[in-house]
Amino acid sequence: MVKLKTVVLILVMSKPRKKQGNPDFRHRVTVPAPSSQEIESRLFELINPGTFANLKGVKDKQRSLRSRILTLPVMAAIVLSLVYRQINYLTDVLRCLEIEGLLWVEAMSVSRQALSQRPESLPAKLFIKLYEQVIERLAAKKNPAEVDPRWSSIAEEFSAVWIADASTLEAIKKHLGQLQEKTGAVLAGKMLMVVEAFTHRPVAAFFDADAKRNETNWWQELQLRLPVGGLLITDMG
Repeated sequence: MVKLKTVVLILVMSKPRKKQGNPDFRHRVTVPAPSSQEIESRLFELINPGTFANLKGVKDKQRSLRSRILTLPVMAAIVLSLVYRQINYLTDVLRCLEIEGLLWVEAMSVSRQALSQRPESLPAKLFIKLYEQVIERLAAKKNPAEVDPRWSSIAEEFSAVWIADASTLEAIKKHLGQLQEKTGAVLAGKMLMVVEAFTHRPVAAFFDADAKRNETNWWQELQLRLPVGGLLITDMG
């Protein structure tokens, strides 16, 4: 059988006239979504106390009282809750944390200043390593039966079928009380996410501080990761 070459499929589509503002920053609800037992149970399968124990070798820039209270497990719970519960404001984070707790963190009281300043001293590489561990656990749980029968013929044709898409990020400091003097959205770079097409299981993530970067600028990194005989689907950014 002839070995398939790696394939990159670029989707070029006519786009409607752009509206003012960044499309990544759509209107958001102001009330945090309720917690979901199903989602949280899934998160607990991927992130547990042992996950954080493996990251003890990475030290914070400083060990103040604030950093001893807002440890990596606490900050990870806050960041995950910001995403899955769509918590947009610092006041809502503090209220949820104090009244009900977040994920694996019991209810606790934290000052507004402590939470707004904590990201400054928390190394970003801690979250990178945490993410990589989750990716490994997801890969270990891979099950071919997860592919919908309608796509099985395509899945069998390629060694991997991935989808890559980039999004413009908004500075989290804007929501945590910092950068409030700036008007409008404060951009925080561009992130490219790569997932398996049929399961949406994450494969890799890339970041660039340039908020104007698009998918085509990551070709080299994507080609290095894509297996021989794989198919990569993306657009022109």
